[in-house]
Amino acid sequence: MNRSKLIKVLTFVYLIPFIFIIGFNVLNSLLRITYFELHQYIENARYKWDNPFITLIASAALLWLLFHLLWKNADTEKITRLSLVWAGSFCLGAVLLFRCIAKCDSEFLSLSATEFLEGNFDALTPGGYLFNYPFQLGFTAIMELGYKIFGMENYIVFELLNILFIVDAIRILGKITMEIFENEHLYKLEMMLAMGMFPFFLLATFIYGDVPGWCMGIHAIYRVILYLKTDKYQELFLASFWLAIGIIVKTNLSIVLVATVIIVILHAIEKRNLKILLPLAAFLIISQTGTLFVNGVYKMRTGQELPQGIPKIAWVAMGLQESDENGAPPGWYNGYNTSIYGECGYDRELTTSACVKDIKQSLQELVQNPRHGLWFLYHKFTSQWNEPTFLSMLTNEWYSRNVEPQSDIAIFFLYGKGRNLLITLMNIYHFLIFSGAGIWGAGCLKKWKLTSSYLVLNIFGGILFHMIWEAKSRYVLFYFILLLPLAASGYFSLFNRLKGANSHL
Repeated sequence: MNRSKLIKVLTFVYLIPFIFIIGFNVLNSLLRITYFELHQYIENARYKWDNPFITLIASAALLWLLFHLLWKNADTEKITRLSLVWAGSFCLGAVLLFRCIAKCDSEFLSLSATEFLEGNFDALTPGGYLFNYPFQLGFTAIMELGYKIFGMENYIVFELLNILFIVDAIRILGKITMEIFENEHLYKLEMMLAMGMFPFFLLATFIYGDVPGWCMGIHAIYRVILYLKTDKYQELFLASFWLAIGIIVKTNLSIVLVATVIIVILHAIEKRNLKILLPLAAFLIISQTGTLFVNGVYKMRTGQELPQGIPKIAWVAMGLQESDENGAPPGWYNGYNTSIYGECGYDRELTTSACVKDIKQSLQELVQNPRHGLWFLYHKFTSQWNEPTFLSMLTNEWYSRNVEPQSDIAIFFLYGKGRNLLITLMNIYHFLIFSGAGIWGAGCLKKWKLTSSYLVLNIFGGILFHMIWEAKSRYVLFYFILLLPLAASGYFSLFNRLKGANSHL
């Protein structure tokens, strides 16, 4: 077996399970739906049977429209502008309509930023929010800077920045599609499909590190793809800079970091060039500099060592726990990590030992009762991946709940028939994207590329991570967004067959 075939076979290790997972999501999306009721104070997921006939008819109608639009002689730049303007306009409409403020975790970060500007660093002392979660210092620093420049609690500044990040992420996703598949028509199809990414657009109101972090991650993935195609080390360095910035606000981008390390090592083996591992070492170092810089600044300002925070293993222990009495889905946040840390007197070693004990107990219960273990895995998975709004509707409801008075239009979309309309559209789109990715998956092993395999590795890594880690449907939206190029490719191959069949009629 030559080296190229070896690399291809090695990527099958995750490509084959990925295909089965996507296939399961297609079926699950068609038949079932995860949803959240109004006026909740915790994320209490509900499950119900969907209406597959409506989903199939609506999807077929949308595909018919896309099929006919694709072969029009529309200018590529015009479609690109239309897609980006639409994304920006939708985001701006949500920001101005719902007038969301900082709540929940972002409210804690906002309060910390305000206190830091006053020279109060109590949030970093035992029991403080940032004492438990020092990895949130990055976004706290950004909020502090924003408040210093634009005024205290000027939330709309961060929302307007989110719009720019979302539009830029859609733009770069188009570039990723073009680089992987090298087809202008396919690129146009992807940009048209991107116009339906309402869960992403609705999170423009979300004052947190998710949206900017995801944008940085998409930039990093794009640069790595360029590196795989050109072998230009500067692309790898640029990817490391994007990750250095992104990890400051979204530490889960470490999944992109790991995926990049794996794929670059495979690329080095394929090229028989182990010198590539030297730039890879630089990539790893540079990607951590952003966090090191932020931590260094706060260490200097406080004049003391920063807290290490709750051990990461606490999130794994929480991710293996059953639904709590409040009805949160299995593996979702239930306060375990902060409570166990407090119970252990903020001792990291004692906390780690307690978490290991709880993990062993959870695994033992799942293994001893395989039927229940399958139930647990199904509900943890489906509560994340079969929730078509990815918490975007619930987030807007929560974060605008205390803003008075709300306009009639805002109430219509947050609580009335407009809400049902948005959820229905997102539900159809959810099925549409998974189905397109499924069509791509059916032929991807024959049309294997290292670049598309790298994109899949990022998605597959996200799936595995959040099956082990704390679960939440909003967390996996990033990986759903990354399915867009694959879905476009799947439908493009389908459209080509239909076009060929029509030409013979």
